[in-house]
Amino acid sequence: MKKTIVWISTSLLVLLIVGLNLFWNRIFGYPTLDQAVQSNWKTPVKIVNVDQENELVLYLDETQYVFAAYEQKRERFHVDVDTESGWTASSDHGPAFLVVAEPKNNSGNFMWGALYSDISIAKFQIEYINGETHDVKAINNTFIVRMPVAFQNESELSLMETFDNIHAIDANHQVIQSWKPER
Repeated sequence: MKKTIVWISTSLLVLLIVGLNLFWNRIFGYPTLDQAVQSNWKTPVKIVNVDQENELVLYLDETQYVFAAYEQKRERFHVDVDTESGWTASSDHGPAFLVVAEPKNNSGNFMWGALYSDISIAKFQIEYINGETHDVKAINNTFIVRMPVAFQNESELSLMETFDNIHAIDANHQVIQSWKPER
């Protein structure tokens, strides 16, 4: 009888340890942002841009860019799959240019984008409808930017109408591609 109780107790302890190992990261977060992002995908994804201040991440799944919010607590990372939005672009006229404007992470309206090109982009220049112009440093031919205060109260449906043009500019100050919203 005593051997049976020890065997059952040991088995339950082993099951508990295995269960905790399987769900530990899901419950308490992952040690790296890369692991947290990858945990939601069966195919390999690559992080291409991170906005640490606003806890936003942009990653690439083959040709689809995915924008999501993450949270870092006690040096552990969680990616909120409910905030993921994935987009892809194609073009018949030069490199494809992807631009998306959306609210994210309950912290405001953001714009993000990517130029599908092997040409290295140094910056993106955004021209808003109110005359403001922002230069955003390119990271891996992508950008993430918080939209100006003037557009923080815009509804999600009208965010793509808040700018006139976006230019992808290389290190020699040459415009490689421009993107203008259709109106």
